[in-house]
Amino acid sequence: MTSRTARRRVLVAASAAMVAVLAACGGNAGSSSGDAGKVDGSSIVLTTITALEPQFKKYAEAYTKQFPDRKVEVRSTTDKADEYAQQLATARLSGELPDVFFNVDFLADTLATNNVTLDLSPGLKEGKLSGLTADSFLPQFVGQYRPLAKPEQITGLPVSADSVGLFYNKSLFDQLGVKEYPKADWTWEDMLRVGKELQAKGGGRITGLAAPLGDGSAQIVYGPVIKAFGGSVYDAKTGKSGIGQPEAIKAWKLMLSAYGTASGAYTTTTDDPKLSFGSGKVAMAIASRGSVPQVKTALVNAKWDVQVLPTIEGKSTAGGGSYGLSIAQTSKNQDAAWAFLSWFYDTKTGMKVAQDVGGVIPPTDDGIDNGTWKDGTPPDNIAIFGQSARSAVLLTAMPGSTSTVMADATKKATQEVLLKHRSVEEAFAEAEKTVNAAIAKQAK
Repeated sequence: MTSRTARRRVLVAASAAMVAVLAACGGNAGSSSGDAGKVDGSSIVLTTITALEPQFKKYAEAYTKQFPDRKVEVRSTTDKADEYAQQLATARLSGELPDVFFNVDFLADTLATNNVTLDLSPGLKEGKLSGLTADSFLPQFVGQYRPLAKPEQITGLPVSADSVGLFYNKSLFDQLGVKEYPKADWTWEDMLRVGKELQAKGGGRITGLAAPLGDGSAQIVYGPVIKAFGGSVYDAKTGKSGIGQPEAIKAWKLMLSAYGTASGAYTTTTDDPKLSFGSGKVAMAIASRGSVPQVKTALVNAKWDVQVLPTIEGKSTAGGGSYGLSIAQTSKNQDAAWAFLSWFYDTKTGMKVAQDVGGVIPPTDDGIDNGTWKDGTPPDNIAIFGQSARSAVLLTAMPGSTSTVMADATKKATQEVLLKHRSVEEAFAEAEKTVNAAIAKQAK
């Protein structure tokens, strides 16, 4: 449904693939430092996934227009997870990594552990980023690029503060005679209650609320809800997952209650266009800012808007995540790479282009407050994504490939509850056991 969800879908196995490839090639051996190089007259290589290649080419064009003596060669890699991971691993071992490259929140720790990414914290302290420091970025977003074992380091910088909101189709509300549009003070109970009313009045023609958990693996939704109940997806201090603990069980019961009442029956075909908000047959859906352009195109004849995600016990349940940019640890052009990032993250230069071309929300307070990303409607209430970004609970960084194990485990547990009528307590206790076993294995 969202651009970020698509990125996660194509790359979700990359962490596991990266670990396997590097282990086969000698683990952490061979880490080396690059060189400063020159800036004037420099040439750097920037690699990104295929889906983002068009907009990064526009960034490169804008940069070289401002600095004609500098060159940025944009290359795209496959969107297939295993191939992407293998390319990075092989390039690191052969000393042929690009100077700057696409990173993503759930892969950042693995890349850092295996010496692919440069620690940017010294350069930030030295003022290499147009005066921006680590504190200039929203802490939870830059925190996604802090290695679990070395949290003082920063191995990537977020490109956009991507968070979710509650999309709603006013035309469907009006058609079904439901007068209660989503409000900023809604709780999850309010959302599910109105979703159930819409679903009932739709008589099978309309979905009240797109299934919050999707196929059961949507951590961008369940992570914040579990946290709002006082639980945790993964606790770095204890090195364990808490998805089967009492606090989490409360969260699972709430979210799973949507299926068959406020939402349709469970299905694994979450990519079915008929189940998307853009189909015009779904009254409400949890989706990210990245969905806005798609929805604008799809719902040209409908009235729709967005609202902040409902709360639980007064706590925000907005989820979020990011993709970022990193400098290769082995780059021979690190000063030139820094010069590009300095231009890119400046709200008056690169970030202005990124907002216009890529719909980016700058992951800084200044960018959220004063950026051009809010220009243009619909939705009228687009500014709520700035509020959501500040309060967002981001995808939990987990060691090695265990985020993939987590996704499979919660999906299986969801299916067992909804399709096999197993108790929530039993299904998610087993899921927690599976995840913690993977974490323990990763630690060896």
